[in-house]
Amino acid sequence: MSNGLMERFKATLKTCLRRLCSEQPRQWHRYFNPLLFAYREVPQESTHITPFELLYGRTVRGPMHILRELWTKEIEEPDVKSSYEYILNLRERLDDTLKIAREELEKAQGWQKHYYNRTAKRRKFSVEEKVLVLLPTDSNKLLMQWKGPFEIVAIVGINDYRINMGGKEKTFHANLLKGYIARDQDASQATTDDWPPTSSKCNCH
Repeated sequence: MSNGLMERFKATLKTCLRRLCSEQPRQWHRYFNPLLFAYREVPQESTHITPFELLYGRTVRGPMHILRELWTKEIEEPDVKSSYEYILNLRERLDDTLKIAREELEKAQGWQKHYYNRTAKRRKFSVEEKVLVLLPTDSNKLLMQWKGPFEIVAIVGINDYRINMGGKEKTFHANLLKGYIARDQDASQATTDDWPPTSSKCNCH
């Protein structure tokens, strides 16, 4: 798994945790394992296949599946097969599943690229410009807030900027930055692209 995919998964996980434990953020660990299970049994938008099925070659028997069996008394009897037959069948199912996943992923990537190019609005900043950075709060990593202002010291690539964070330099994507407007400046100079939210804390429900 590439770093980009891992970061996307972590972001999805954090967003779900924020919503589940918004009233009791210190109890986030109680929701962690059920949330992982739910994530693994939901078909992915790109592949239309669940992570569980991609890994094991079969659908997961989740709580709703088991509950339906109890209600309908339609408990399937597993076929008695040799280990050799099971491995062959599993390999065949995995090959078919991966083939379908690759085809769906290619379709999704083409659609996502087309949609992004049509709707994306590039955010631009300049060297020595003062910006705010969206960072986790000191007390809870599930909560985000704007911190700063910090100064841009270099432009890295197309969408990344190197920021002076009080003597240490770190690189951030443009989506995590927002132009800083001093209190004595005209409010009309504020950036029109004001996403993410401008509140000091962003408890993303």
